[in-house]
Amino acid sequence: MVGIILILALPAIVYQFDIDWAEEIRRYGYPGIFFLSLVCSMTILFPLPGEAVLAAAPAIMKLTGAEVFWFGVVASIGGALGETTAYFAGLWGRVVIADKYQKDYGRVDRWMGRYGGPAIFVFALTPLPFDLVGIAAGSLRFPLWQFLLFCWAGRLIRALIVVYFGWGSVKVFFS
Repeated sequence: MVGIILILALPAIVYQFDIDWAEEIRRYGYPGIFFLSLVCSMTILFPLPGEAVLAAAPAIMKLTGAEVFWFGVVASIGGALGETTAYFAGLWGRVVIADKYQKDYGRVDRWMGRYGGPAIFVFALTPLPFDLVGIAAGSLRFPLWQFLLFCWAGRLIRALIVVYFGWGSVKVFFS
């Protein structure tokens, strides 16, 4: 129970800090984007605006095309690791699911039971609410290493799309 409280409280506490994410990205670079992605993915049913920073960061840091690729890889690793909070919340019990999410959770739980890894991949790739998938994967005792693999694969493609789109857009509109 204490673990669930910490999982829910830590991202909310970090969110309350008045942080200039662009300045932090400039200062901390790759470790900074890893931390940003990690923290933004740690939230359970409480979105943080990480993708906006992720899209702008390569241009802010004046990265080249190859560096943008590695930037996306680092962001995807942080994002996938951060999603383990939802997985462990499900592993420890589904008490974190508010009543208003019960219907959606039931649907996601069925998808996870039926499709497993591909459901994790699709939800990690898209802006669909991933936390319910993580909770379902944990409650169904889906193997953690497989959860991380499918999650990372989806987050990798998503992060690369976001960073290249953001990098290219900034170059087009502000050059």
